Amino acid sequence: MTGTTNFQNDRLPSIPNNHFHIPDNILREWQSILDLLARIEKAKAALIMKISGDDLEVLLSSKTSSNPYRVGAKQRYVGSGLYCERVLRQGEMLMVPDATQSAEWQHNPDMKYDMKCYLGFPIKLPTGGYFGTICVLDTEPNSYSQDMKDCMEKMRDLIETNLLLIYLSAIDQLTGLYNRTYFNRHLGTELNLSQQRLEPLSAMMLDIDHFKTINDTRGHLAGDEALAGIAKVILGSLREQDMAFRIGGDEFFVSMPDTPLNDALKAAKKLCDNVKNSNIVPGLPVTTSIGVAEHLPGESPDDWYNRIDRALYRAKKLSGNLAVT
Repeated sequence: MTGTTNFQNDRLPSIPNNHFHIPDNILREWQSILDLLARIEKAKAALIMKISGDDLEVLLSSKTSSNPYRVGAKQRYVGSGLYCERVLRQGEMLMVPDATQSAEWQHNPDMKYDMKCYLGFPIKLPTGGYFGTICVLDTEPNSYSQDMKDCMEKMRDLIETNLLLIYLSAIDQLTGLYNRTYFNRHLGTELNLSQQRLEPLSAMMLDIDHFKTINDTRGHLAGDEALAGIAKVILGSLREQDMAFRIGGDEFFVSMPDTPLNDALKAAKKLCDNVKNSNIVPGLPVTTSIGVAEHLPGESPDDWYNRIDRALYRAKKLSGNLAVT
């Protein structure tokens, strides 16, 4: 059997898990799945693990007595010897009936909890790669039945379907960037994080110069080609922690955490050059204007957004193909 979401689309960005908001109602449903799995097998723990950079993080943990795994706990997983590392490395189910019978698992960090029995499946992302794993662990040896394997696989498939629907609700399908709905939800969160961490937060807003002319002279298919092409250039020009959004028409927004104004302006100027030098629409020059601003202490999201918008307007009035603050 295979998962239900072997879904590939070159326009879907590989969204980092730490950027990815899972609604509370979905998390509650996943929690109920874990609790059910633990009850069925009378296991000590059932977990959903999420990849977080170089770590595996306990996203959810069954509410079983004596479960030693706490939500939010992290463990570097590459080269760790964890059961879940093997699942992610091989991309398939792993069953270990009794880890004490093999020297392979003697340095597994799970063994410090005497978790000698394991059954786990990889959870795939709709864009490729892995979100994490779903697994059950116990202190007693167990050769899990085929019914239990099938049950866990169905649970995993449900989680992957949830992830696909969440992705599709957050992504603009033409450009592969985050959409306006996700932008509205994300911006306040980004501001709160920057204030908590006392880190600078800058952003740029950009649009395509003379976009109406492209549509009028070459047709709307060429306009769509320009939008998809500039989105590809944006994604290729930014750092992993930056986030790019299509906020409407030919307007794009890029949030740049832990970035002061001067660095953001340099990045915007480089992006201008990258767009100009890319053959986005063959035989037709495509350029962009960009407004840049760093968030000020106490400034509301709307006021910040309006400052960036005004900077974009100045760039277009000056000449286009320009980044200004």
